[in-house]
Amino acid sequence: MEISLAGLSYSLSSKAVDALLRLYYNKEGIAKDYGKSSFDKKTLGDLVDKNLVLMDVATDESVISLTDQGLSICGAVMFNRINDKKTLFKQEIQELPERAIACLVNRVMWRDIVGKETGAVDEVIKPYELDESMWYEQVLLKDPRMENLLERFYDTLENLGFIRNIDEQRWCSPEVENFLREEYRDIMGLSWTEEDSLKYYYFFYVYAHDQKNLIDFTGDGEKYRSMFFGEGSAPPDYWFSSNRSDPHELLSSLGVSEQRVMGFLDSMREKEIVGERYYPLSSFSFFSDNDKIFVIRDIKAYIDFISKSFLVPVVDSLLG
Repeated sequence: MEISLAGLSYSLSSKAVDALLRLYYNKEGIAKDYGKSSFDKKTLGDLVDKNLVLMDVATDESVISLTDQGLSICGAVMFNRINDKKTLFKQEIQELPERAIACLVNRVMWRDIVGKETGAVDEVIKPYELDESMWYEQVLLKDPRMENLLERFYDTLENLGFIRNIDEQRWCSPEVENFLREEYRDIMGLSWTEEDSLKYYYFFYVYAHDQKNLIDFTGDGEKYRSMFFGEGSAPPDYWFSSNRSDPHELLSSLGVSEQRVMGFLDSMREKEIVGERYYPLSSFSFFSDNDKIFVIRDIKAYIDFISKSFLVPVVDSLLG
């Protein structure tokens, strides 16, 4: 006998729906050692009877996973939740800057973590990690205003039950991602000029990161040490590209002008933010002259310079 998914989703208890969604948000749709978890055994038994969950006792651990029908139920539940709370969502976000949120939704928030064939929720919202095609846009989150806005948006989505925080990662179902993309599809994003500005910020950030052992972190620069040595400090996807082994490719891959870069560095040299030096066959050189590098003398002033020149104007525009 064919079972109506919509009807079945409403016949489940709130505990059962919550258990299904916890699996739906869990990586690969599977939970191990369920006997030690907070899953209610009676609820799990009921879900197994309805063919929504499979339970398997492996060699050293017990495993529970969603069936295809369980995945369909989760999709139906999320779809209904979105429809029920769509109006409330619009009310909650009306005070947030629309263009900035649109940029976060369309250009910053998403990345694939598992293949769709696994049947798991396949998107996770995690700052500083995303598709390589737009990696430079993540530098928007280097501005505290954008970082704070993203947190506010996360909180709104979490309060509505659209996303779930699991081990300090916000997980989102495909239904919610599609909903958000559709909501912000026609909102103006970054202009060409703004994208170009973010590319220059990214370039100069990478330049500092690549010569971190030459930077003087004394005085006010001490607080920037974690930016270059701390966990997760490396620019997104930079280390996974050919740029690190051949730094000259960063210029061409970003499409930024070496002449403009040299002009900005000369401006910083005049302000004594950087100092020009020659190192034969230096691995830190990004330029045509392989022996010449600009050593950062004042890291605080350097970050202030690239922020005010390239990042702050873009964020001002998005928030305006």
